[in-house]
Amino acid sequence: MSGHNCGTTVQLPAALRSWDSTTRRQSSATMANPSIVAIICWAMVSVLVLASSALAETTLHVAMNGNDDNPGTAAQPLASMEGARLRVRQINRQINTRKEAVTVVFAAGTYSFNEPVSFEAADSGTAAAAIVYRAAAGAQVRFSGGHTVSDWREVSDASVLERLPEESLGHVRVTDLRSQGIVDYGELAVRGFSRSSPVAEAELFWNDQPMTLARWPNEGFRGASRLDGVERVTVDTDRIGRWVDESDPWIFAYWFYDWAELYEPIVGLDPDSQVIVRSAQIEPTYGIAPERTRWYAYNLLSELDQPGEYYLDRDNGLLYFWPPEPVGAAILSAATGFIRGEGLSHVIFKGLTFEACRSTAVTISNGSHVRVEGCTIRNTGQSGISISGSDCEVFGCDIYGVGAGGLSMSGGDRPTLTPSGHNAENNHVHDYSRRVRTYQSAISVSGVGGRIAHNLIHDGPHMALSAGGNDHVIEYNEVHNVVHESGDAGAYYVGRDWTQRGNVLRYNYWHQIVGIGSHGGMTIYLDDQHSGHTIHGNLFEKTSRSVFIGGGDDNTVTNNVFIDCWRGAHVDNRGMGWQKPMSDEPDGTLRSRLREMPYQSPLWRQRYPNLVGILDDDPGVPKRNVFRRNISAGRRWEDIHYGTRLLQTIEDNLVFDDDPEWIKLIKDDRGRPLRLEFKDPDAVASISFEQLPLEKMGLYEDERRASWPVHHLVRAITLPEVKPQANLQPEPVHEIPRSSIAVAIDGVLDPQEWRGLKDDSMVLAVEYEGGIVEPPARAWLSHDGEKLHVAITSALGSEPQLCATWGSCEAVELAFQSEAKNAETLVLRGFATGDWEMTPETGASSSSLDRLVADVHYAATVDEDHWSAEWEVPLANIGLAPGSRARFNLTVRRTAGSLWVMWRPTYNASWTVSNTGTIHFAD
Repeated sequence: MSGHNCGTTVQLPAALRSWDSTTRRQSSATMANPSIVAIICWAMVSVLVLASSALAETTLHVAMNGNDDNPGTAAQPLASMEGARLRVRQINRQINTRKEAVTVVFAAGTYSFNEPVSFEAADSGTAAAAIVYRAAAGAQVRFSGGHTVSDWREVSDASVLERLPEESLGHVRVTDLRSQGIVDYGELAVRGFSRSSPVAEAELFWNDQPMTLARWPNEGFRGASRLDGVERVTVDTDRIGRWVDESDPWIFAYWFYDWAELYEPIVGLDPDSQVIVRSAQIEPTYGIAPERTRWYAYNLLSELDQPGEYYLDRDNGLLYFWPPEPVGAAILSAATGFIRGEGLSHVIFKGLTFEACRSTAVTISNGSHVRVEGCTIRNTGQSGISISGSDCEVFGCDIYGVGAGGLSMSGGDRPTLTPSGHNAENNHVHDYSRRVRTYQSAISVSGVGGRIAHNLIHDGPHMALSAGGNDHVIEYNEVHNVVHESGDAGAYYVGRDWTQRGNVLRYNYWHQIVGIGSHGGMTIYLDDQHSGHTIHGNLFEKTSRSVFIGGGDDNTVTNNVFIDCWRGAHVDNRGMGWQKPMSDEPDGTLRSRLREMPYQSPLWRQRYPNLVGILDDDPGVPKRNVFRRNISAGRRWEDIHYGTRLLQTIEDNLVFDDDPEWIKLIKDDRGRPLRLEFKDPDAVASISFEQLPLEKMGLYEDERRASWPVHHLVRAITLPEVKPQANLQPEPVHEIPRSSIAVAIDGVLDPQEWRGLKDDSMVLAVEYEGGIVEPPARAWLSHDGEKLHVAITSALGSEPQLCATWGSCEAVELAFQSEAKNAETLVLRGFATGDWEMTPETGASSSSLDRLVADVHYAATVDEDHWSAEWEVPLANIGLAPGSRARFNLTVRRTAGSLWVMWRPTYNASWTVSNTGTIHFAD
């Protein structure tokens, strides 16, 4: 308003505009009187000053009984988050500068969302005046993306009763969703490793807990025994006969690796043959190995047999459910999320509960100074929170029951090493990755300079933490009972990049972590030559493989404590063997990612000096890893690769493998560590060991936390047995005698052909990590000047796997690497069925592989308790001749006990011959 001679021009806010126009009309007749004008000007300026002061501390109110046309006062509140966002934007337009924040206060209640609220840059606050969306003090504010489901009744349809399991009769209830206006159920989608489905189908939640789409078996997995093509899988049960009338049965399976899952429809059933029929158009990423397969079937009305299971008849809109309690609230998820921000800055979401949506609850893209504080995020179809940008924070949140990861934050600029400034602190993330079972972290940061601190993470099927990029700090976290459904996976996992350096993991408490399968679960897993990590001051208690360095360089492991850990420290040399193409070939993953970064720029040279000359520094050879001032008691401290051990620094460690009581961890009544007690404190002092800040590890009390105190169940685990280690001569040389006796390659070990099958055999008595195997397998080798002859014999279990898939069947492998410079590793594999093959997985050239298989002969025979095989391989095929030498290993795959029975342990792929032994062809 422009006042007559008042000397000021002010743009009034909307709340005062009606007052302004009325005053103008009423006072027009008196404006000619100067004294009256002065009084009016004084009064109006005073009002404006007061209004301006009030706006500097603007509070908008939202309530269940509100209306988005209201002004947002306590007496006339708004009704929704969208209404509040629009009103805040109006205030932003009306006031150019603010000294205080705008606060939107939500009264207690459950607010329904049909779709996410979209925030843009215009909805932002400023550094001096953030915008806050928060729950009223002491109020429970719930943002629900679901429909309330009611009108449950007993099942009366005879055809349905006939299909339901007998034990569920009288317990299962049904409701008609269409009669309640619920018609969008989403779609079951093919998803899993390397396949994504951004939006989940409708899911049922009861009393704020996710229910289970009816499945069999109810817990765990079943197996498979045979594969015909990729379509017909013979399974280990005749239960599938119950499912022939199902309209849309699905299967979840780990078809090959324990870290690659797949959800897919069952397109046919052959109960007489116990065969599940798959779609030929849905190809598992790594194929199918029946002996490795783990699966369960779901979306089966005929298997709705326990409390908490449900089934949705999509064609008729009927929901069947066995409630776990007689009284409760049922919610069917619908909305795809709650908050979607693009370019948003200086906004805080505080003390709110986000629940029951089909996708990610909160997504902030290219945000700055956005905080999610003291919120509860639960029961989502995808992740809890996803943020990209800079200087954002997720603090004090409870995140659980999410379909994928808990929270992820990305930002910073890697080429310039500009940090993101993100912080994820004091959050409790648990029971995550309900739907996406692998490679979804409870908390992850990526880019540069993120921080993950003081969080509690537990009960996840795969990884818990990840930090992709550079210069991240992961500190004071507690992690337990993760990687419980996966193998060859890490609680903290990164991999396959030389450039992602400068990351620090310090003062974290890792415990009760084991994994499954032959590789188990790692705790800190630096996979595939990942390098440049600092691992300092961590406490590991009862973990399977605590620090696992997969062939990388420049990792520092100092001042950590390992209590009753199956393996403390591990380094292998995979970059010298099966992974050599990744580091040697120009288009290999490691070199490709190296080229993407300015690693030779002055900035990178200063920050990571060892990276500059990596291509001229024996790439693939692990070096400069440091293990210093660590203390380990119980089980086994390390399995650091023997052949490259001298390239590492291993000093001032205290190791008591046979004395698990050398370290005692004293805990409080909540299970939190209080102090460490050592049998010999003087020995600890002698290595300059720094005491660990146990009291700082994990969550801490803070008024901004979503809940306190926090209770969590720590589940006991069983670590693998520590097998007795074989006392092997390092770097042995096995003499292969020259023989003029003809060998008939028929798979029958004739004593006359094999020197009477005496004890001069090559004994295969260790598994790949050096544990003793009983009974051993045996091999005899000879040559006639032109051809190598090999005979093997190995025991069979009660259910031998007679097939021709490496890793899943009874088999034998020969691995050769001549002494020529840059020689390739050549591998032949034979099976008890008499089939044989070569493998290109060592990276050998196609010409070498073509030469390898020429004129090779192989045969095998199977007896009641053992099998045997014979090879004939021309020496020229493997680049050898009488008098020459070669690196060598011989491995038998014994499916009973899932054993790799070897001549020498590799601690890696069976054909990694760089640290095994040598064969010499007698001249």
